[in-house]
Amino acid sequence: MVLDKFEDDNVEVVFVYLPVWEMFFSMHVLADSEHHLYRRRWAKRISEKEPDLVKSIIDLNEATAKWLFVIDGPKWSQMRQMEIEELISNLQKMNIYQWNDMIEYTGQRMEIDGRDAVIRVIKEYYERVFMREERLLRPYLARIMQKEREVCRRLGIWRWCEGIHPRLLVEGDCLVYRKDREYRYQKAHVRRIYAMASTFVNPHLWLYKGDGELEMVKEVLTEQAEDDIPNHCVLVFKALGDHTRLKIIKLLMQGTLTTQEISLKMGISEAGVSKHLRILNQAGLVRKSMKGHYVEYHFLTERIDFIPYTFYEMIM
Repeated sequence: MVLDKFEDDNVEVVFVYLPVWEMFFSMHVLADSEHHLYRRRWAKRISEKEPDLVKSIIDLNEATAKWLFVIDGPKWSQMRQMEIEELISNLQKMNIYQWNDMIEYTGQRMEIDGRDAVIRVIKEYYERVFMREERLLRPYLARIMQKEREVCRRLGIWRWCEGIHPRLLVEGDCLVYRKDREYRYQKAHVRRIYAMASTFVNPHLWLYKGDGELEMVKEVLTEQAEDDIPNHCVLVFKALGDHTRLKIIKLLMQGTLTTQEISLKMGISEAGVSKHLRILNQAGLVRKSMKGHYVEYHFLTERIDFIPYTFYEMIM
């Protein structure tokens, strides 16, 4: 729903309310509620009311890129301004080849039953949970964006963007997003900015760029955080704060190993190795799998890649 449209500094600024965006990000929060401290009470309420549905959402995390597969994908520009019922109808009409083209960027491929399971969960979630939520959110966020539109007209688009997030910087002729690394975009290459607000985006700095377009998502806090630091962050830093575990990680960076192999290479008991691997597994830093009668451990290097990003989100 377009609330207003105007031009500033050769950029078309479009203030919008996007129900599809808000719905998928709410599913993202349910899929990883530990990370979203400002929506934890909401997530707890939904989980208690719809435990089986929330379990289905969590079970499909990997297949759906934590439910961001539509809004972070190549067809988002075509789906952005759809109403939720229209979006569901379009997903249902896509054959499996079109579906896999849409999710190719995630590295996932689905069979028909997998696609149908994802659509079924989206439809059930909308009908049983988000339809009611959206009736409340639409007028609330529309009012907020009307006020932000006035602020933007007064300050100008680039100064308004500076207030979106502490890790979004406007420097001279470019915008800088500080996420897992720095992303820089020249102002001169931006022809349109979609400006919107969300009650679910915190603590993320959202980044979407396509064909000269950017999306600016301003957070709207609806509840206070119950805790200052997410437990999963504590587990990660605790797991890394030990000399022996760091040596195990160094070995696993070279390849998959069993408990027995790690024990021989390090000269410590298998029981001692198992204790350290259990802590690394709880922190989500290793993945284990069976190989015959042995358990193999594989280090998830992407977890290390995102530690600076996690740290930024935790303290800012």
